[in-house]
Amino acid sequence: MSRIIVAGAGHGGLAAAAMLAEAGHSVTVYEQQKEEGLGHDWQDRFTFSVLADVLGTDEAGLPDDIWEYRGDCAFVSPAKRKRVVIRYTDETRQKIMWRKPILKLLVQNARDKGVRFCFETEVTGPVVSGNTVTGITTNDGETGADLVIDAAGIFSPVRSKLPKFMQIERSPARGDVFYAYRAYYDLAFAISQEAPFEVYLRHEGEQGLSWFYTAKNHADVLIGRTEPLTSQKVDEQLAIFKNDHPWLGETLLHGGQFGVIPVRRPLTLMVANGYAAVGDSAFMTTPMNGMGLDLSLQAGALLAKTVLERKTEDFSARTLWAYNRNYHVLYGGDTAKNEGLKNALLNLPSHGVDFLFEQDVIQASDLSGAGRNTNIGALLGKFTRGMKQPPYFGAILNGLIKGAKAASLYKAPPEEYDLTDILRWDKQIKNCVIPVK
Repeated sequence: MSRIIVAGAGHGGLAAAAMLAEAGHSVTVYEQQKEEGLGHDWQDRFTFSVLADVLGTDEAGLPDDIWEYRGDCAFVSPAKRKRVVIRYTDETRQKIMWRKPILKLLVQNARDKGVRFCFETEVTGPVVSGNTVTGITTNDGETGADLVIDAAGIFSPVRSKLPKFMQIERSPARGDVFYAYRAYYDLAFAISQEAPFEVYLRHEGEQGLSWFYTAKNHADVLIGRTEPLTSQKVDEQLAIFKNDHPWLGETLLHGGQFGVIPVRRPLTLMVANGYAAVGDSAFMTTPMNGMGLDLSLQAGALLAKTVLERKTEDFSARTLWAYNRNYHVLYGGDTAKNEGLKNALLNLPSHGVDFLFEQDVIQASDLSGAGRNTNIGALLGKFTRGMKQPPYFGAILNGLIKGAKAASLYKAPPEEYDLTDILRWDKQIKNCVIPVK
């Protein structure tokens, strides 16, 4: 029976923990928060079938009071003169849910399967012996393990302190995360909007995005920037939202919290001897909007299946590479695609983004489909309209093309764990990355 540690009670880590414990492994989750303090007091997008599969139930077995459908979406240009509206069908309409109840379901599922929890225990780093991760350090000391699953978040103390020779990227770069504030307020009066979910690119000329979602009985406000937010900045942005949305009330219903959201491609290499990263620790989100709950759950399940299918206690990087590789083939390529578009937009001045919106160079299919409009016909149409301002068009075209190239590379990782081949592949991907200035 193997000893498995999950560092952090993230969604993907909890999914893997439950499956591995059910199969007979000794699994312990170490989490710095109290159990009742887990999760942000806000909603996220998710797919019912993914969560149901992890919990071993069907969609009908999920509580019906923790989710709702979200309305159509409008991306708004910085000058607010142009809105690019995305319409959803009954099949594609997004479901959003409260995070805390879902984490509660995942913790209870893991506990039912035999997972042990150590709450209020801070993970401070990995224990490394030779070329292998052999445990973690916490505020209570060292604890050994045959496998450490890193679900400790963007700034994971485990990943960030791994030895350089393991070649796992340890820290995010500028623009890889958004520093966010999110809050839910009451409505001063009822209102119905054609596209109630509004996303503002370069909101008020600043590098980042904001959104304002008018639900039936509340307003969901998010302010995200590439630089850390201050309370003064949040107050300024809320005042602007209030001016543009007079139905925004004064009473805080949920949230009012600061957080950090990964908005980048996933780690290319996320395994080492005795180590595997999942969820935010591996930057598993969609870069344009930071949504990642589905991806985290899918990654956790994929990691557990990789371990269980091999029926071995070999947790070497060579064995765990199958998880790494399969994740990118199935999910990583698709999510990496719109990082190029996102970073190109962040680097443009506000009037450049306005131009691209108003000339229909940026369209709904680019924003909702991870920059998929890279076929010849679509590019020719963009070229005709965009060449009125070649520098701005060239920047966004470069972002779309590099995003598509990165996606293609992610879908074709090396077959086996060979650091020379993996580093060569990683370098090709990094050549497709547009740095955020």
